[in-house]
Amino acid sequence: MNSPPQADLIHAITRPHRDLMTYYALACLVFPPAFPFLILPAYFRYHTMRYRFTDEGISMSWGILFRRETIINYARIQDIHLRSNFVERWLGLARVLVQTASGNASAELTLEGLKEFEAVRDFLYERMRGVKDPVKAA
Repeated sequence: MNSPPQADLIHAITRPHRDLMTYYALACLVFPPAFPFLILPAYFRYHTMRYRFTDEGISMSWGILFRRETIINYARIQDIHLRSNFVERWLGLARVLVQTASGNASAELTLEGLKEFEAVRDFLYERMRGVKDPVKAA
């Protein structure tokens, strides 16, 4: 069974866009004296951040010393939000916040640095509602 082009595009996303590092650098420049101390964690977070979209769920991992990985099945997703501030909109980026019924008010998973944020949101909505990929008639 062939998946639609949008699903192939989403499955191909494995890393945040390179403009996310620009955003991190601009955010760290808000406090110039602390820039050297703030940019290092941001640099390592950007370079170790990985996404994986599978047929069962979505996962995100990052970190060097303390490796973190979050995996969410599509069936557990309760709500999806898009969020971007002025600088992110200027760079064409947004964050996709994925919430589950874990009892926590904040997002369970935040996908940062995505240019295809609307396509990712639509893809996740389709998966959480259980909509199957359309099968083309032969």
